[in-house]
Amino acid sequence: MIFLFANFGSILSAVALVNVSLLTKMADNGNAKGGSGAYTINLENFSKRLKVFYDHWKEHKSDLWSSSDAIAIATPPPSDDLRYLKSSALDIWLLGYEFPETIIVFMHKQIHVLCSQKKANLIGTLKKAANEAVSADIVLHVKTKNGDGADLMDDIVQAARNQSKSDKPVVGHIAKEVPEGKLLETWTQKLSGSGVRLTDVTNGFSELFAVKDTTEITCVKKAAYLTSSVLKNFVVPKLEKVIDEEKKISHSSLMDDTEKAILDPLKVKVKLKPDNVDICYPPVFQSGGKFDLKPGASSNNEYLYYDSASVIICAIGSKYSSYCSNVARTYLIDATPTQSKAYETLLKAHEAAVQEVKPGNPMSAVYQAAVAVIERDAPELLPNLTKSAGTGIGLEFRESGLNLNAKNDRKIKHGMVFNVSLGLHNVQAETTSEKTKQFSLLLADTVLVNERGHEILTAPCSKAVKDVAYSFNEDDDDAAEVKIESKTIDAVPTKATLRSDNQEMSKEELRRQHQAELARQKNEETARRLAGGGSGSGEGRGPARASNELVAYKNVNDVPFVRDLVIQVDQKNEAVLLPIYGSMVPFHLSVKEDEIRH
Repeated sequence: MIFLFANFGSILSAVALVNVSLLTKMADNGNAKGGSGAYTINLENFSKRLKVFYDHWKEHKSDLWSSSDAIAIATPPPSDDLRYLKSSALDIWLLGYEFPETIIVFMHKQIHVLCSQKKANLIGTLKKAANEAVSADIVLHVKTKNGDGADLMDDIVQAARNQSKSDKPVVGHIAKEVPEGKLLETWTQKLSGSGVRLTDVTNGFSELFAVKDTTEITCVKKAAYLTSSVLKNFVVPKLEKVIDEEKKISHSSLMDDTEKAILDPLKVKVKLKPDNVDICYPPVFQSGGKFDLKPGASSNNEYLYYDSASVIICAIGSKYSSYCSNVARTYLIDATPTQSKAYETLLKAHEAAVQEVKPGNPMSAVYQAAVAVIERDAPELLPNLTKSAGTGIGLEFRESGLNLNAKNDRKIKHGMVFNVSLGLHNVQAETTSEKTKQFSLLLADTVLVNERGHEILTAPCSKAVKDVAYSFNEDDDDAAEVKIESKTIDAVPTKATLRSDNQEMSKEELRRQHQAELARQKNEETARRLAGGGSGSGEGRGPARASNELVAYKNVNDVPFVRDLVIQVDQKNEAVLLPIYGSMVPFHLSVKEDEIRH
């Protein structure tokens, strides 16, 4: 699709998340509606955004739109690849759909559209709205099925000359988008040979798309809610189950399972229509010493590695109505002191960076805040820090011009949305294993700039140390109890003890025995309490616990997510979960104990 815009203000700088054919999938945006195969464009939304675009073009014609007399945007044919194009982003932002193989040329008093008959029928419904909004007439050029549209293109170029009153009008275009397909290749050749002066207007699009309106913000929030729910209610429980049961699963299998959860929101109890959601990129899972913190990273076919001193990185991005969101978390297994210090430092740096995401601040302040924390708390990690703290996010996963690096002094504005992403790459650990001697860490959140400062839209996914660091050694209380009792009874030694005393036993066997011993002791302790024996101290049941102490979960979000509605026992929180009317209802064990006694 090609748009020629004349004397307009800044256009958008966003993405065209390809894969979406105009007449096969609509980008709802809360506006565009369709039924029975007949699609319509929201006239109010179109009029409002067309005027915003024209006003921006007019106001910033010289500094952002390269003094363009017209702006030409060409949208390529559909593709099976997941990609982001500004031409597609413009379609979605302005019209609510992606219009593949379409050329639209915006001029001062006319908007020329070269497309198929079906698309012309849809765009033709906008004539009155365009005239009322910006006093521009829509002129349709319908391409025949087998024609190349060359003669129609001549008419468009001549109209641009007439509008600009020059034989060599300045025509803005997106320089980095390579023409695809016969129609766009013919159009590029026509422009190059027509004597017009071509200029890049990418910066204009970037500025136009940077600040989101209320409809766009709603879409981003829904996308972020889905992303958070998938990580919290699907990915984390799955990882915990795999590690607890010592299963083998590849990174690519985790990627596939997570993608299915995103595309079917009901799997994570999110009530969004599957037709309106998509992935921003294939979910990324990394472990075993091989890490890539670049946005284009992928999940390999190696097994998830979760032995002692291992690090697991998860990154998930989902879209709602083509608007993106992103979250990344790092999980530590029996972390070494170096790993713990590095994570705590990165967490502080990330939090400091997020705090600087507020209206009026230069974008460079976000990254500089992170650097200041690293320099203060762990200067040795500065060479490992990523060179950016993220980018703007919206219709495209990475909005050009909105990089949160040390050199970008563009001002942060109310309504912008950022993917604040910070990492430490290839840090040396105090181990010799090939899979743990080097590790990387990554944290990312979707952050909205509002009137109060900012809102972390992916905050439900905790990144606190207590929620991402897992321990299977004697450091936790339960393991310590096992070690103490093993001196007086012939109990199975703990995993930590066996590492030094019984090297001939496999780590898997030690873990199984350790877990079995913990389960046996927990069951005995629970039985003693229910029988009135107290906590196992041998001194009777002891003083009664006050009712305000009987708290298994502080809020509903702490209740474990389970798929099967069957009776569950949460020994850690001393609770029984009972399925009642389709929901899991927790009861503290002390309540049942009192009932037995009385």
